[in-house]
Amino acid sequence: MNNKSPQPSLAELRKPRYCSHWLTATVLSVTLLASYQAWRLAVQDLANERQLYFDFRVRQLVQSIEQRLVAYEQMLYGARGLFAASGLVERGEYREYVSALNLDQRFPGIQGVGFSLWIPKTDKDRHVAEIRREGFPDYDIHPSGEREFYTSIIYLEPFTGRNLRAFSYDMFSEQIRNRAMTYARDNNSLGISGKVTLLQETAQDVQAGFLMYLPVYRKNLPIDTVAERQANLLGWVYAPFRTKDLMNGIGGERESEIGLEIFDTETVNEENRMYGLAPAATSHPLLTAKQQIVLACHPWTLLIHAEPNFQARVDQDKPLIIAGSGVSLSLLLSLLTWQLLNSRSRAMALAHNMTAELRESESRFRSMANSAPALIWLSGINMLCYWFNKVWLDFTGRSIEQELGNGWLEAVHPDDVDFCLAHYTQNFANRRPFSMEYRLRRHDGEYRWLLDNGIPRYDDNGGFVGYIGSCIDVTEHRQVRIDLQRSNADLSRFAEISAHHLMEPTRRFSNFTQRLRNTLNAYPEVINNREVNASLGYLDQDAQRLLSLVRDIQRYVTADQAREKIAYVCAESAVREAIEGLADKIAVVGAKISVDRLPHAYIDLPRLIELFSLLLDNTLSHGRPANPELALQIEIGGISELDVSRYYVRDNGKGIDEDYQQRVFEIFERLNYRDHQAGTGIGLSIARRIVTSCRGKIWIESAGHKGTTVVFELPNIEGNKHAG
Repeated sequence: MNNKSPQPSLAELRKPRYCSHWLTATVLSVTLLASYQAWRLAVQDLANERQLYFDFRVRQLVQSIEQRLVAYEQMLYGARGLFAASGLVERGEYREYVSALNLDQRFPGIQGVGFSLWIPKTDKDRHVAEIRREGFPDYDIHPSGEREFYTSIIYLEPFTGRNLRAFSYDMFSEQIRNRAMTYARDNNSLGISGKVTLLQETAQDVQAGFLMYLPVYRKNLPIDTVAERQANLLGWVYAPFRTKDLMNGIGGERESEIGLEIFDTETVNEENRMYGLAPAATSHPLLTAKQQIVLACHPWTLLIHAEPNFQARVDQDKPLIIAGSGVSLSLLLSLLTWQLLNSRSRAMALAHNMTAELRESESRFRSMANSAPALIWLSGINMLCYWFNKVWLDFTGRSIEQELGNGWLEAVHPDDVDFCLAHYTQNFANRRPFSMEYRLRRHDGEYRWLLDNGIPRYDDNGGFVGYIGSCIDVTEHRQVRIDLQRSNADLSRFAEISAHHLMEPTRRFSNFTQRLRNTLNAYPEVINNREVNASLGYLDQDAQRLLSLVRDIQRYVTADQAREKIAYVCAESAVREAIEGLADKIAVVGAKISVDRLPHAYIDLPRLIELFSLLLDNTLSHGRPANPELALQIEIGGISELDVSRYYVRDNGKGIDEDYQQRVFEIFERLNYRDHQAGTGIGLSIARRIVTSCRGKIWIESAGHKGTTVVFELPNIEGNKHAG
């Protein structure tokens, strides 16, 4: 611990300045290279982040399209269920059903929901006649011509606007629609047509369209085979779509970030384009993707590209910020290096001076610590001891290497080790000063009692750096204390025995006085004598005082002895019992008592009852108001804090001067010896003995003639019981 670091020479302090230039240039080059690498990584991270976000948006867009198409498929299944339940549905029923679907709000892009009836050639004329009778006199299937089978759109809701153009149309006559309808009929599943121009289109805003078909079979007929399905076909429920209307809003709130093109089938050309426009020839999308959606065995090809708005969603400035920060940091580090190198000599000289001052300070501290009569130790922030003074080492006869860390515990008495560690650890964690007693083995093998006081240490900045402790040998002092306790115990025992032996003569004295009065009653001339009566009264009063005194002495002697197991007991129950025991005196005095909520107390219940009885009896005897017209009012209450529970007994009496507020707790001390109360002057002494035996405190608060408050505190936890 006395090793000195080598001091720099003058030559080392005056190195050529060109070394600092070379080192500064090296630092600048290395930091710029590191900044360049960081910039490249940032560019790559930006590209990866951009690609991940684009892939996420592509998946999100494809899922939205698929979910929308599946929703329309479920809607068609619901319409087919209507026919399955009712057979051929009437026009009014169908209108009400579709109206309940709320197409405009729940199914954007759909033109309507219709039903196309399957009509054999032999039933055509009858069918036309039936529809005309329903109120459509000009009804006829179109396009016209002779065919083996016909279909006709007989229901299409909403039956307004563009949809009127599709009424009575034979979709089976058109090749693209025929292919989808045939697939749906033969497979009893959804069929989707290729790209078509819907009959609903007008000359303005013509859009590509497609249709969804779902077959409807006659009720309660077999449809297990293709032939049975063809023979028992009733028609198709279907939905026409304008693709642009269908895709409106499909990209959500950030639709402008992504460009979408949809092509029918797997061939990508203008003829198959159903939705979207190709990017301008002058633009080059940063990211593109190609996806395929297959529904009812009909494929769509999706081309997706990032629009210019897409760039704004990804932080483009990160590489520039890193590059700028890297260059700035490189220049700053280079400047700092140059300054540090040029101030090296001054810094080394300053460090040399500070080291010398520190060593001198440590030397002074060690000299003082080694010359002090106490055993001194130091510990760091890890709780381990790293230094002991010479007095400690001489006391234990051990080397400092043996004591370091937790080695000092080897000399602590085995019965005290756990207590020492627990007490030290608890206070160390809370950064609190502490004091404890334990036995430490002296160099001659004898265990000596030490009083160890430790306090936390802090540096100039307020940072915690550990503990410093000092120990003194208290073996003789402790023995004196034990002898004193033994003497007090013997004295208490003597007083208890004396009081016990005095009790019987005192009772006989009281009984004798009463017998004497009874005997003299037979002699009227004597008993009526004033002096005789006064003498008998004095004898009786003194006998009662003596009896009360002996009883109070017995209570005082045993006040510090628990009568039951100490535990948390109900203070409110103790107050109730005390009030019941003094009920007669309370009635005579006419006192009014109010009791607030009281916390539990850590004490045995009999002594707590006696404590409240003593304080209440004292108040009834001495706490009466100065104005005799006022009734005595007594308040009893309490609160619980972290470490203690506090209780009070307050009255509205004359109060107690500050000079007497401590004296009244002394044994045989009374505030006024000339009053006519029969007190012994021991009651408050008994109360204090009960409280202090539980490691508590009791005191009086009184101001002028505003009444008196007796306050006492009891610990909420059991005190330190370590006695060696």
